[in-house]
Amino acid sequence: MPDTRQESLVATAAGLRELVEHIREERRFGFDTEFVSEDTFEPVLCLIQVATSKRLAVVDPLAVGDIDGFWDVVLDPAIDVVMHASGEDMRICHLRTGRLPDRVFDVQIAAGLVGYSYPLSHTNLVHQLLRATVSGSETRTDWRRRPLTSAQVKYALDDVRFLLAMEDRLTAELDRLGRGWWADAEFKDYLKTVEERADQDRWRRLPGLHQLNRRSLEAARRLAEWREGEARRQNRPMRQVMRDDLVTAIAKRMPGSRRDLEALRDFNRPGLLNRSDEIIAAVAAARAVPEDQLPEPAGRPDDAPGASTVANLLAAALAQCCLENKVAGSLVASNADLRSLIRWRLEGCPEGHLPALAEGWRAEMCGNLLLDVLDGRTALRVVDPESEFPVALEPVRGGEGA
Repeated sequence: MPDTRQESLVATAAGLRELVEHIREERRFGFDTEFVSEDTFEPVLCLIQVATSKRLAVVDPLAVGDIDGFWDVVLDPAIDVVMHASGEDMRICHLRTGRLPDRVFDVQIAAGLVGYSYPLSHTNLVHQLLRATVSGSETRTDWRRRPLTSAQVKYALDDVRFLLAMEDRLTAELDRLGRGWWADAEFKDYLKTVEERADQDRWRRLPGLHQLNRRSLEAARRLAEWREGEARRQNRPMRQVMRDDLVTAIAKRMPGSRRDLEALRDFNRPGLLNRSDEIIAAVAAARAVPEDQLPEPAGRPDDAPGASTVANLLAAALAQCCLENKVAGSLVASNADLRSLIRWRLEGCPEGHLPALAEGWRAEMCGNLLLDVLDGRTALRVVDPESEFPVALEPVRGGEGA
């Protein structure tokens, strides 16, 4: 069936105001963004795509200028927002407004909760869910260039064209399975993760920090702050000022002189050699910090010797449980989640901080069953290697579990 919705390119402030009013009347819309982040400190927002039941629109922020009115409707709790893989778009929302909406219906997450793979690309999800085809011809385009071509506009609109239809289909399936509350909880948790990552100190995400002592951690913190300031001043990505692994390597070495610093492998770019004194100064400042003011290392839990074997067993049980319930296993739990459940059980199941698998819809679907496996009350048995369900989870007979 042909799409009869009105299509438009919005490139004026008046046009954006009119579109925002239309969205408020509709009270539901799908949206996506196109941005470029390869060579600037913060991503450059180049396009916003919008879909309602009556309209498809591409907003050109580079022409419009002030788009605060659009972010207002994204954040309005009375308006339903529909997206696919919303993480990066929500990060831009947080950068621009300091806030995130209370809820976003993410079709990628919803699909994983009703039996589709997770994460599925937009193209694959549209095809599998609606049997429609989406063009991918503009995936490498530079969205900053103007004027926009008709092919670019079509590609951009296709990113939102099917969002509302996918939400309708997925909502019906979630309701049929009684999993609407699963989806609501997962959408909120997803946004919470985006917000926590935005609020987290960036230096804490550097690789290899677990290898550093507290003094070197302070050096890593100061070097990361110097790098961020330089990246902001030059409007370049931080990795172009100094790579993450080099920040950690310098912090670990704690060089006290230019010669010591420049002996580091990969410290040979003119942009860094010219700033050697500033880098040495950051390390020297870290040396001067009193011991009781140094940062604490991130906790790395100690697992029992057999934790890997037990985690593998639980992973097999989880895979079977997800297969039977038609839920994407990668959406339910990671290996770290399984290890967290094991530690929690060994600690006597304290109520202070529940692992993800012991609360909410995950506990209902598989967490309690996994605890039964841990306690020896449920066993995993091979029943038919050639079947769709090759193994079975069954109660242990003839006695109580360990």
